[in-house]
Amino acid sequence: MATGVVRWFDPQRGTGLIVLDDGREVPVHRAQIDGGGSQSLSPHDRVQFDLHEADTGPAVTGVFRL
Repeated sequence: MATGVVRWFDPQRGTGLIVLDDGREVPVHRAQIDGGGSQSLSPHDRVQFDLHEADTGPAVTGVFRL
């Protein structure tokens, strides 16, 4: 599992950006958040997730707050 910090998240659109601990940035969508009912994130939330390569670049799944 990888970790990072939420740079921004727009709850209306359900999209945002996570900065990995190594400095790379990856997009996040509300469908990828395992929040126990809450599928939203806030800036500066520390998160853990599965990181994998997709056709469009790095992608995250199973995102949850630490």
